[in-house]
Amino acid sequence: MSETLPRIAIIGGGFSGAAIAWHLTNGAAGLPPVVVFEPREALGQGVAYGARDPRHRINVPAARMSLTTAVPDDFHAWLRADGALEADPDAVLPNGAAYPARSVFGRYVAARLAPRLAGGQVVHRRARVTEVAPRPEGGWWIMTDDGAREEADIVVIATSHPAPAPPTALAGLVGREGLVVDPWAVGALEAIGPEDRVLIVGTGLSMADVVASLDAAGHRGEIVALSRRGQVSQADLSDVTDAWGDFSTDPAPTARGVLRRVRQALRDDPDRPWQTIFNAVRRQAGAIWAALPVVERRRLVRHVRPFWDTRRFRIAPQVERVLHRRIAEGTLDVLAGRIEAAARQGDGFAVTLRPRGGEPEVAAFDVVVTTTGPDHAHILSSQPFLVGLARRGLLRADPVGLGVETDREGHALSVAGAAEPSLFVAGPLSRGTFGELMGLPEVTANAERIAAIILRAADAGPVKSKPMSPSGRYFTGGFLA
Repeated sequence: MSETLPRIAIIGGGFSGAAIAWHLTNGAAGLPPVVVFEPREALGQGVAYGARDPRHRINVPAARMSLTTAVPDDFHAWLRADGALEADPDAVLPNGAAYPARSVFGRYVAARLAPRLAGGQVVHRRARVTEVAPRPEGGWWIMTDDGAREEADIVVIATSHPAPAPPTALAGLVGREGLVVDPWAVGALEAIGPEDRVLIVGTGLSMADVVASLDAAGHRGEIVALSRRGQVSQADLSDVTDAWGDFSTDPAPTARGVLRRVRQALRDDPDRPWQTIFNAVRRQAGAIWAALPVVERRRLVRHVRPFWDTRRFRIAPQVERVLHRRIAEGTLDVLAGRIEAAARQGDGFAVTLRPRGGEPEVAAFDVVVTTTGPDHAHILSSQPFLVGLARRGLLRADPVGLGVETDREGHALSVAGAAEPSLFVAGPLSRGTFGELMGLPEVTANAERIAAIILRAADAGPVKSKPMSPSGRYFTGGFLA
């Protein structure tokens, strides 16, 4: 290591930030304490793994989840030692595969980090970052909502999931009672009555979680789930772990070509579980994505993503059973279509729905819940410190609209396209560069890679940001922010 070791700050202490902190301190001697800014009580328990509802389960077997790629079944080993499975007998399938609550995985990450926190290698600052600004002499100032100002030589942005945005037709109703824009907010579903007629906008994993939560709370009213294509996340096969197909050797240069290759693989061996082919696409997604020019990446996201998401992000068997039962009982209807208009009507809503291929029809609902996911396209306006960095010209959105643009090593790109050597973007926020970066194995590998790059830079010597101009504005590649 260099004699002058960098002070590292991580903004965001969900899984991405916690994993980077763990890997940075995994055997690195003499590194100053890694400071993680996270307002939540525990690290590793962000939106995904901080859910308290036990019906919200991981959607792949525990044996495939880990904080480190070196020990891919580390979570499962921790589960056995912790006794968490004994407390949740429904988590284990007859074949032994375990699908515990997502919050249990969050506890696992916190447990693995606990010795680093106790030993002082990692410091958890329970504060929200409000501003990140370059220091004239290099490095960064980090300001927080408690009035503190701290210094760092390297900053890692790991705030992956901005708040959801309502569909355009519902935007005028935001703030009205009965419209739930963020179903993950504390108590968001508690006011829904047992007989309320509920419209859920979106038919993916979040919809399934909302249905499972309502069902467990005693809801027996009608639920309508709506999306443009009406596709529900497919089931996971816990005993199918292999991957089949080569999509990265001479990868297709167009979205149409990618789709053609996947379809051909499905036709070549119709008896093979489709999950094996999608496993291969997932593992080779980085090479597939890298071969596509920006226009083809946009085309792939626009036309293929809905089909990919329902097969890539599979549903836990326990949650799938709830959906099947509700459909069989006639209390869950999944529709393909869109919302054309919505208005307040009495204590509920009058929603104009246009079924796919049909005519508009007005339906009454007591509650509307949106499950269309985080608003990644507007990430740069989602938090004050990101707004400030963008205003200074230090960040730019990726051209596909998935997050923040980086180079292949995770350095943030300025408006002028220059890589900032001391400002990193990690986790799903950087998937516009890497493609598939939402699943836990990919996020784990990304955290390991970012940590390794930072440690190599620390070994080489001090890492400094570019200087500011005398006016306090930031120069980068000729651009004055």
